[in-house]
Amino acid sequence: MGMQGRFRGLEFPSYFDELKDIVTTIEPRFRIIPEMRQHVSRFTDGADMDLVYPKLYLGDCDAAMNEAYLLRNGITHILNAADNTAGPARVKTGPEFYKSPTITYLGLDLLDLPFVNITVHFEKAVDFIDEAINSGGTVLVHCRQGRSRSATIVAAFLMLKRNMTAAKALTLLRESREIRPNNGFLQHLADLDLKLFRIKFEKLKELESSSDSDSDSDSSSESESDNEENS
Repeated sequence: MGMQGRFRGLEFPSYFDELKDIVTTIEPRFRIIPEMRQHVSRFTDGADMDLVYPKLYLGDCDAAMNEAYLLRNGITHILNAADNTAGPARVKTGPEFYKSPTITYLGLDLLDLPFVNITVHFEKAVDFIDEAINSGGTVLVHCRQGRSRSATIVAAFLMLKRNMTAAKALTLLRESREIRPNNGFLQHLADLDLKLFRIKFEKLKELESSSDSDSDSDSSSESESDNEENS
């Protein structure tokens, strides 16, 4: 099969510049904050979170620290992407912060700096989100502002667990919330996009190779059968 056929059904990965363009040009759709019917600025009204995917919210520290607000909106799992032990922009919650036994907590020791390797948290974080949703829960992923660290984690979840490309994941998030991952995190997402593309491409090659082998085997069997009939 030719190269064009081999790529059929595959979405090509995006480079850093393409992802940067998504998070700087797509205008978020304005949405009322849950239970806040009249407000001028979502940043002066306190709790701030947006539903970005079924059963998955992306939000800030004010939402994360308002337990009554979380419970009213059905949050059962909280992933704090700003549970750093040192450094700026920390959200000081933790498993002991929440009184309700219905809330399950995971914290990531993660700074919002371009040189930080956020990928070391991907597996643990996306498994936490996936297991929460699959068990019927509703998750809030947050950092300080709900723009960089938490947005990158949610994008990685959509890529690793929901089969989205980086471009699709960031577009979905940006349409729902004004996200802005730092440049280092965007590069990590671009690298993950390429890695996942290569994995899918290799699987397609294996399937095609197996299909070609089966076709050759069938043709050989038919040829042998025809020869026997003609003998």
